[in-house]
Amino acid sequence: MVAHAEDKLHTFVWRVLNFALPDDAVAWSAENRQNGMREGARRKARGCVPGVPDLHVTYAGRTLYIELKTETGRVSKEQRELHARLRRAGAVVAVCRSADAVLEFLRAEGVPVKAQVMA
Repeated sequence: MVAHAEDKLHTFVWRVLNFALPDDAVAWSAENRQNGMREGARRKARGCVPGVPDLHVTYAGRTLYIELKTETGRVSKEQRELHARLRRAGAVVAVCRSADAVLEFLRAEGVPVKAQVMA
């Protein structure tokens, strides 16, 4: 059931970002689900790697990476390892557990978001 709750969070955050991001910011979502061994092998052959953060936001020449987790969700070993590699490469990666946390992270990184979540 955690995956379903994380999907709900992901969908909600995506809707918030579509409203809140400035026009000169670009956001996209990475689909990282494993859909069987054959699909996993196909993705691996194409260069897909495990642990890629859920959301990427590019603004003012920088890309910020956001991993979404529910309050009880845990970052996997693959995610921890890739996040560490991204940070060593100079990237900024955050694990966020709510839409408010995403907006707070983006503001802290200089993205002028237009909204605050009203729950």
